[in-house]
Amino acid sequence: MSLTSEIEEYARSCGADVFGVTSADPFDDYLVTVAELENAGTFNGLTITNTINSSMADVRNVLKTARSIVVVGVVYKLKVLGDDSQGYQGPHIFLSHYWRHARKVSPNLGKSIAEYLQQRGFETKAVVTRGIPLKAAAVRSGLANYGKSTIVYNKEFGSWIWWSAVITEANLEYSNAASEDICGKCNACIKACPTGAIYEPYKQDALICRTYLTHPRLQEVGEIPDSLKEKIGNCLCGCQICQDVCPLNRKVEPVEIGTTSGFSYYDVPLPDQERLPLPDLLRLLGDECSHYFKRYAAICIGNLEGADAALPILSKMSDPEDHLVRKYADWAIDRVKQRRTQV
Repeated sequence: MSLTSEIEEYARSCGADVFGVTSADPFDDYLVTVAELENAGTFNGLTITNTINSSMADVRNVLKTARSIVVVGVVYKLKVLGDDSQGYQGPHIFLSHYWRHARKVSPNLGKSIAEYLQQRGFETKAVVTRGIPLKAAAVRSGLANYGKSTIVYNKEFGSWIWWSAVITEANLEYSNAASEDICGKCNACIKACPTGAIYEPYKQDALICRTYLTHPRLQEVGEIPDSLKEKIGNCLCGCQICQDVCPLNRKVEPVEIGTTSGFSYYDVPLPDQERLPLPDLLRLLGDECSHYFKRYAAICIGNLEGADAALPILSKMSDPEDHLVRKYADWAIDRVKQRRTQV
């Protein structure tokens, strides 16, 4: 068995659903993407290049001796066997699965593969989120193709995959493949994008994407303008609309996993659905909850019809860590009262 086959077998035993390998050559096309983003301007003084920059195009900026990139993916469109607690089974259930399953498995998966190679004497580093263009690596390794939403799609699992990578000096067998046009004339994601972030095929203004605006890790974004608060709607975290409406994704069957597996499935304080009715939002605010989620819960309530019952809790909302919690609560109060006077 080759070293590449050994690594794949080990990676799958650690939870990888897809596996591929590509070279450590620079991602020249990614430099074009970064240049376009740099020209896109700023939002509240923030540029997307705070988290994405041209240095990521060359993985040797992470590991000088790099020869190969191992790309792995964990599926998060799941059917959880033995779990009868989830009454809601709509498409947005998979956002919870992303946080509870994929976000838990992937860091340990990359670390385990890196340690496996290090024990064999190869200098290796794991990459979970930043450092290299993971989507581009997935495409070049033959595991995925770009969709018009700028998200990448695997033929078996669609876009419901959390990607990570391992950079190594080991000389592995590559699984590169030519990219394909998987969208054809379909523009469903462009038409459905609530903020117009997908402004043309394969082009996205990430700074107004709802996933970006409501992602706790990216909250140097500051205050969200009122016009965008309205477009966030009843969206507590993330978005996924472009993925929900994609015909390719709708063909993907959920992967069955058992709650008795080694995954830490229930220890993330997030609800089981992305879009919550008012009672669930109020329950969330009544519990211990991140100040970021307090912001988004206030926005959700402000965009709901008939949310008068939320006024008492909104009036008491504040957070010593985050002055925007109070500002968003005031915005929500104004919206609820405006709707009441319009009836």
